[in-house]
Amino acid sequence: VLPAAYEKFLENVDKLEHYFKDMQDVEFTVEKGKLWMLQCRNGKRTGVAALKIAIDLVNEGICTTSEALLKVEPTHVEQL
Repeated sequence: VLPAAYEKFLENVDKLEHYFKDMQDVEFTVEKGKLWMLQCRNGKRTGVAALKIAIDLVNEGICTTSEALLKVEPTHVEQL
């Protein structure tokens, strides 16, 4: 529907994930074809998702294995 806004959204999310070295929960809107990024925060996740996201972050070169392991919290491990 709005390919330019979508492309910009993907570009911005990629930059945010590389900057914060974590999956981001992003709020945004598109007004008159222009993308507005409203806010972002590290995304919440279940135990299984935390493990998958940590692996993906390493495989995508966003963070090191050590950094990824620090993102998996004890409560995530308890859920596995």
